[in-house]
Amino acid sequence: MVEKRKVVHVAVAVILGDDGRVLLARRPEDKHMGGLWEFPGGKVEAGEDIQLALNRELREELDIEVSEFSPLIKIRHDYPDKSVLLDTWVVSGIQGEPKGNEGQLIQWVEKDCLNDYEFPEANKVILRALQLPDRYMVTGHFEEKETLFNRVSAALDNGIRLIQFRAHWLEESEYLRLAQELSCFVQAAGGTLIIKGEFSLLSKPWCHGLHLTSRQLGLPVKPEKRHINQLLVASCHDKEQIKAAEAMMVDFMTLSPVKRTASHPEVSPLGLARAEMLTTVAKVPVFWLGGMGQGDAILARQLGAQGIAAIQAFWADQE
Repeated sequence: MVEKRKVVHVAVAVILGDDGRVLLARRPEDKHMGGLWEFPGGKVEAGEDIQLALNRELREELDIEVSEFSPLIKIRHDYPDKSVLLDTWVVSGIQGEPKGNEGQLIQWVEKDCLNDYEFPEANKVILRALQLPDRYMVTGHFEEKETLFNRVSAALDNGIRLIQFRAHWLEESEYLRLAQELSCFVQAAGGTLIIKGEFSLLSKPWCHGLHLTSRQLGLPVKPEKRHINQLLVASCHDKEQIKAAEAMMVDFMTLSPVKRTASHPEVSPLGLARAEMLTTVAKVPVFWLGGMGQGDAILARQLGAQGIAAIQAFWADQE
């Protein structure tokens, strides 16, 4: 009989200061994973409210309390003897002056500099989630180039910073010509454009991200050939595809269809409960896709997702 793995519920706090910097703590050298930096937190007691648990841990570790809470991501990380569910929240509204009550070094760090610090493996997914937005727009149908660029420009003006260029009706050469131009346009506005296509596109300096279809999962790819800050993304629909995407070292994935969609009414949706379960299984941030509306972003975050991905909800808003 296989023994069921114990899952420890851990509350994790990404602490934001008034200036937008993040508070990190460095594990003492004599502790497990000593010398590595981490986001503060600790075990949630049975029946304990997550926000009460966070404040208890922050009071014990840093002599502070916080008043504002926003869910970031839930990630399960497996160790040889147990699994931990990292229930991660962005917190602010600090009361008190932070100090290392347990002898740990603490430091305020600019978000852009977080990659310069060495984290435990379990914290690296949280770091990726912190750097990703909660909205991932997929472009809809267009006839003219002007329409495409106007809609994308409006989305950028509305704060969307992660965009997938989808135009399966175009010839490959036309798609790639537009993709290169649009990628530079989006980058200049502070966003990131993800494109569709073959792995060879990762060799293009202008390609800032590649979104793989579920049919591309499991094919040979060499992640070490990717450029710095280049994102690899995958479409997933079940647990097997999630594991295949993780094996290819994707940075995040979409999970679909969460709800029934008008474009594929014959496909049975996952539903919220199964989507939540599959999201928790994933070791990278997950965007929910399929029937998602603007109002679903908060619910998706509460259930552990990075946010939502959508065509209609974002593309139609730019009309």
